[in-house]
Amino acid sequence: MDKFYELDKDSIDQFYDIFNKKSFPVNVGFKFGGNSKQKKIITITKIPEQYAFFLQKELLVQINEELMEKFDDKARDILIEQEIDKLSINIQTGKIKMIKPDLTTFAALIDKHGIAEVSRANQVEILSVSQKEDQETDEFIV
Repeated sequence: MDKFYELDKDSIDQFYDIFNKKSFPVNVGFKFGGNSKQKKIITITKIPEQYAFFLQKELLVQINEELMEKFDDKARDILIEQEIDKLSINIQTGKIKMIKPDLTTFAALIDKHGIAEVSRANQVEILSVSQKEDQETDEFIV
């Protein structure tokens, strides 16, 4: 499998299902892509200004669909929502920035899903990445 690939429509739809439940003061343009080498199920990063202008998109959403398949729907939703919650938009300027996660920032996520479910989703992600790394290491052992 190539490192970068086009995402399946279902992955994009799942992202939008969660994103559209949030309240953001401005429209945000997303560019989606798959990344098979990514260690997390989802990452959202700002697209540099010069590329954002030409793409007419502000944020790059990369999803590792192989890793995503290992999660149940609830865990996927939690991890996607957790990443979306890192977005901060200044209402006056429209500037988007990614904030660092902390307990205060994610209190609503914990209230919504419970500390046990959020913790489980994150632990499964860590274990899945570890297993994938072990498999890749095992392939090189002669």
